[in-house]
Amino acid sequence: MFKNLPTADFSAFGAPVQKLIDLNTATMTKAFELQKAAIEKQIAQSQADFKAVSEIKNPEALTAFFTAKSEEAKKSLETFQADAQVAAESTKAYFTEVQAILTESKDVVVKATKKSA
Repeated sequence: MFKNLPTADFSAFGAPVQKLIDLNTATMTKAFELQKAAIEKQIAQSQADFKAVSEIKNPEALTAFFTAKSEEAKKSLETFQADAQVAAESTKAYFTEVQAILTESKDVVVKATKKSA
């Protein structure tokens, strides 16, 4: 069954695979670092909010606190929307790069097959 397979130099096949590994590693590392930073920011904000609420002594201060939190929520939503757009563009660039690596890999296979034939 395998006697009819052409012989080929498979050493070139590793390069595209390594590129995919490197791309995935860099992409995942960046995503995890962004998530970690967002979580750390949220924790710090929650701690600051808890401290601020515990120091409120009158209804006016409570109203001011909730008004400020409402404005922060609006800004956070705007930031979230902008970040989502950046993430969508990054995802598109990632898949474009993956496609380029796969095309390159296919070209390597075709060349190796032609040389061995």
